[in-house]
Amino acid sequence: MADLTLDQALPTVQHLADRKASAFVRRCGIAPDEREDVRSQLVLSFLLRWPKYDGERASVQTFASRVMDKELTSILRYRLAPSRREQEIPAPGPSLPAAARGGFRVDVERALIELPAAVQETALALFWCSTVEAAEELGCSRQIIHLRKRQIRAALESAGIGPQYFAAGGAL
Repeated sequence: MADLTLDQALPTVQHLADRKASAFVRRCGIAPDEREDVRSQLVLSFLLRWPKYDGERASVQTFASRVMDKELTSILRYRLAPSRREQEIPAPGPSLPAAARGGFRVDVERALIELPAAVQETALALFWCSTVEAAEELGCSRQIIHLRKRQIRAALESAGIGPQYFAAGGAL
């Protein structure tokens, strides 16, 4: 249905946003009175992306769901950011065991922190998606994703995260 208008799609989108906002607030421990704000943000993100909708490629429901899932990820990342800054990550030392150094996730975060934001966003997308899906999600070509993968691999290797990472008990 390629000639669907925004007015026709909006009731479906609003219903989906309502369901996703309710589940998000419930699962993430967000105050229930913020549900309407989350819902509004989801509808707004859909409206901003509406010009990119192609009825030949996906249904309105699928398109809206993808847009809203990405927005929910951004909302959650934004809400968690201050708590990440407040935590002090101990400086690794040779006498500390791998578990005391914070583990794999912290080592990866340290390795990727110096990369440009677009490359960090690509690394996060690749955690959940294939190369093709990440390219679609980020609005860039697969070739760009492959170039960013090289940057990610180089950053990980320079931090000591390679094939022997787990065998050696950690990078540092």
